Amino acid sequence: MIENDILRDVLLEDERVPSTNELAKLYAINPSTAAKGINILVDAGILYKKRGIGMFVSDGAKEVIRTKRKARFC
Repeated sequence: MIENDILRDVLLEDERVPSTNELAKLYAINPSTAAKGINILVDAGILYKKRGIGMFVSDGAKEVIRTKRKARFC
């Protein structure tokens, strides 16, 4: 969902994404599940953390997502 928002330019590079708790409320999921999803995106280089501030879209995130999705079809 965050990936789709990045691809559709709903979330832009260096823009803050919703917090773990905000995502948990929005999608009616456990906050630890939301945190795991965020960490996967951080590990993939799609998001980055600013300690005490939040999560932000990484520079080049859109290309990372496109490359990852293209690789699924090959």
